[in-house]
Parts: sequence; C-alpha cells; structure tokens
Amino acid sequence: MQLKFQSAVSGWLKLFVVLFNIVAAALFIARIFIDSNITLKLGAAFIAVDIIFIIPLIMLTYYKFCDDYLLIHDFPIRSFKIKYTDIVDVEDGDFETRDKSIVALSLDRVAICYNRKVKGEKTEKHYIFISPREMSLFLIRLSARLQQNKVDIEEKARELSLKQKEHELKKKLADEKRKKEKEAKAPEIIKVSGNKLGKFKTEEVDGEQEQTKE
Repeated sequence: MQLKFQSAVSGWLKLFVVLFNIVAAALFIARIFIDSNITLKLGAAFIAVDIIFIIPLIMLTYYKFCDDYLLIHDFPIRSFKIKYTDIVDVEDGDFETRDKSIVALSLDRVAICYNRKVKGEKTEKHYIFISPREMSLFLIRLSARLQQNKVDIEEKARELSLKQKEHELKKKLADEKRKKEKEAKAPEIIKVSGNKLGKFKTEEVDGEQEQTKE
C-alpha cells in the first residue's frame, strides 16, 4: 500500500530548472572566452543554489499517511502534521484565500481545510494546498483514512463507555464488600437488665447460689 506521495511538478517549474542549469553551464563555458573569474564565481553560485535548494525542493516535497496524522513535508524548513480528526473538508485548489499555506509545486492541486490551534484551546480554519503526483490515489487513501478514523472514534467511544460501566460496577461491589466487613467487625452490644431500684441479680450457672446487690 502506497503511503508516501511525491509532489507533482508543473511544466513551468521544470522549464525553469532546465534553463537555470543551462545558464550555470554557460557561465562555466564563458570562462574559456572571457579572461575573468567572475563567470566562474557566478556559475558556482548557480550550481550551489541548484544543489542546496532547487533539487531538494523538488525531491523532498512529499505527503505521507501516518497512523494518526497526515505528514506534509515542504523542503527546506516547513513540516505540517495534520491530525485526521482536525480535517474538515477537501476542496479543489483553484481558489484564493488568506488563511493558507502552499506546499504544492503544481497548479493541479487540492486544498485541505483543517482546524488548527491559535491560542490555547481556540481554533481556526486553515487551508493547506498540496499537489500529489498521483492525485486520484492520494484522495482515495485520504478518504479511507478519514472513514477509518471515524470508525475508530466510535469504537473508542464504545470502549470508554463499557470501561466506565465496568469501573462503576467494580466500585459498587467494593463498597458493598467494605460495608459487610465493617458490619462483621463491629462489636456486639450486650444489654443488661435491672430492676427499678437499681438492684442487679446474678446467678451461678448451676442455679445453686444467688446474690443480690443493692
């Protein structure tokens, strides 16, 4: 199952990269005809930009399905982890909005709308534009993840409900057990009868002796 999708690259961007490298090569070739190190320095600068930024941008911009979130990697500095539970909607990426982040290298893109935290527990809707190379398969995978996440949430809710009922039953049984143990350990109350004059009568076991105390 494919879980990682590289970003598609538009034809205009590919053309720009080709022209950029042609210019870099031309600067090195110009050194043969121009007796100056300026062309070499410019050529080296072009190659450095190409190796450090342009090529990694194309190669390392990708979107990956993880267990609980969608990882959107944008070279060189940005990375987004969007939980499936936060995704609100997926729309065609042919519109403009202020609250957006663009991690797309092609105009054939989609916009994922999700809730993100801004201050404390406060959230706001934000759009992130992406352009997977295999768009149809990506959307199928995303739809399946969202559906699975919905099922998982419902199952977890049922599990929590059952655990809560089990906890309440255990607590009730424990309370009843403590109550019975407490009653069993309680001392017996012995009642002693006496006459109105405060006389108490004691008798021996065999009934032969009898004592009267006033």
